[in-house]
Amino acid sequence: MIPATLVTSSAAILSFAATVLLFGCGGWSTGPGTTGQSTHTVKLSWTQITSSDVSGYNIYRATYTDSCGSFSKINYVLNTSTLYTDSEVADGTSYCYAATTVNTRNEESGYSNIAINVQIPPP
Repeated sequence: MIPATLVTSSAAILSFAATVLLFGCGGWSTGPGTTGQSTHTVKLSWTQITSSDVSGYNIYRATYTDSCGSFSKINYVLNTSTLYTDSEVADGTSYCYAATTVNTRNEESGYSNIAINVQIPPP
């Protein structure tokens, strides 16, 4: 478990805390018809923002080597929950995660504090 505090703000001061949890280790499957994809997932959770101005959250991921690379949004639809599971991770890779809040005017805050060097075990 890698704890991380994520703080974000927009026109109204908004903040939340998140914990990054690494779960699963089903390993690789090499039988017929398998894809060889990682069975690891990263589960993100945070405390809900109580402002009525918040519509939801966007979650961003970057690969990590010596530092975080460029972030890409990984949720395709605005996340209205305080939970997100990233199942698109690669074995043996390290990541950084950040989040933003989106208000009712569709304005997005800057990145939260960043969860750095979330390590996915090798196969």
